[in-house]
Amino acid sequence: MTTPDTDPLDAPTAALAAAVLDISRHIEGASLPAPRLYALARSAELMAASPALAGLLGVGADGTGAPDDLHLTPIDLDDGASDQNDISASQDPLAALQVVEWPDLAAGGAIACELSPSTWALHENDSRATIPTDRALRVVVAALPDGTTWSAVHRGDKNGYVLGAALLPDVATALVQTLQPLD
Repeated sequence: MTTPDTDPLDAPTAALAAAVLDISRHIEGASLPAPRLYALARSAELMAASPALAGLLGVGADGTGAPDDLHLTPIDLDDGASDQNDISASQDPLAALQVVEWPDLAAGGAIACELSPSTWALHENDSRATIPTDRALRVVVAALPDGTTWSAVHRGDKNGYVLGAALLPDVATALVQTLQPLD
């Protein structure tokens, strides 16, 4: 394998991709009976607002060890008290996105969920049919208000994830819409 001369991801997309992988690792092996929402906060802003947090994370008073300005910290918005009769307890990620209220610190958002086999399909001419079609897919989709998106789809086996910007366009579009300021 050769390394390309330039990184195919711009810096904001790379920061978003890193947050998606953080969330993917966080939920790996955990139960996902309903979609989980994550606010994506700018790490540098979190550190500036909370010197105690910065100290816990090893950031020096002089800023040594601080993350770059684009780094995103995922914050799980699920308090574990979801009511099973609530729309947010549905397995439908689009329904969960209809009721989300992002905190002020959110520079972006993400949703993690499982999609049952009846809710997705590979395109007939898709040569990447290495994704099993007989089980639920675990997915993480993240977005920034400017429309930048990144997704991870877990294949359910040792081969790990399929990564990309446009893997789940309906969920990504709905997520971007939730991040837009209200008129």
